[in-house]
Amino acid sequence: MDRQTYLTRIGYEGSLTPTASTLRDLHLAHLQTVPFENLDIHLGNPIVLNLAELYQKIVRRRRGGFCYEQNGMFAWLLRELGFKVTLLS
Repeated sequence: MDRQTYLTRIGYEGSLTPTASTLRDLHLAHLQTVPFENLDIHLGNPIVLNLAELYQKIVRRRRGGFCYEQNGMFAWLLRELGFKVTLLS
């Protein structure tokens, strides 16, 4: 992952220190710029949760994603920035 490209995608220019304040700001930036989108489901396209493919879809192609896609992508960014992340069902 090129985290700077992801941060640019969500318009984030703040601190990268893994604190609660940074988490709040990153979360808000992501929510405001990456739309919920489930078009692939309706189009019958295969759902792929591979992080590299999600990165291409959400960051490079500037699309949105549904819950598993968005949460997986955001969790990857947070881990890259030094946050401890636990995904729950």
